[in-house]
Amino acid sequence: MKLPMILAIALAAAVFQADANNYADVQLSLLQPAPSDAIWSREKQVTPMYPIELARQGIAGCGVFNVTINENGKTTNVSLVNSVPGKVIAKPAIKVIKKWQWVNNSSVANAPEQKLIRLDFCMGGSTAEEAEARCKVQAAAPCQA
Repeated sequence: MKLPMILAIALAAAVFQADANNYADVQLSLLQPAPSDAIWSREKQVTPMYPIELARQGIAGCGVFNVTINENGKTTNVSLVNSVPGKVIAKPAIKVIKKWQWVNNSSVANAPEQKLIRLDFCMGGSTAEEAEARCKVQAAAPCQA
């Protein structure tokens, strides 16, 4: 489920130097396995918050991550596969991903699982809807330099 998370206008005005581009959005794409084939799903299906470290620097981009979940539903490893721009997205995104709680909503017994996920961090737009629309377009493009 992709619900937009918006930085509050007051916070955005404090951290961004841009004029009217005070909105941000994050899109999460579950690349592999498909949600219908996965053992583990996130306990709370809400869009992650835009990392404040990226917002303060005005950084938008995307990152593809390999996530390992153990047989107890704990994230044991998160590694960067690719990101734009460079590795700057990795540290704050990994911090977000490691906080996720996982539950087994499948009919399969608990087992370790590898996931390939993509996070798009988008900034810009004078409304929340515009920021979300921009992020959907970005999320459809390849995440590679």
